[in-house]
Amino acid sequence: MDDRTGYLIPREHRRFKAKPRALVFLPHGPEAVPYHIVDISEGGLSFSYLGEKINLKGTFPVCLYDDEELLVENLTVKAVSDTKLRDDLVPVRRSSICFEPLNLNQRNVIVTFIQSCTEQPQ
Repeated sequence: MDDRTGYLIPREHRRFKAKPRALVFLPHGPEAVPYHIVDISEGGLSFSYLGEKINLKGTFPVCLYDDEELLVENLTVKAVSDTKLRDDLVPVRRSSICFEPLNLNQRNVIVTFIQSCTEQPQ
């Protein structure tokens, strides 16, 4: 992201690449399924999915999983962006959500999730 002067605006929180088993579950309908997390920070996360755009509005709860193990339950988030990555027969999309203000316990749980479910920097 830049500020029209060509300079990069630093992010508030460092992003970490998620391991393949890191999942986010959004309760958005009867066919709701978990999605693979692409990256995560203390401020939010992005995930990829197949198909038509998911209509996410306002704030809503999500759950974070390490494979089948529930690690974070009912974390309030809001949608930030949704982008089509590839327009194949079935479109590939990437969506970003940000965490609503976290209390100390929630922040600690997110930090623990990041430590256990992300790739270690080289």
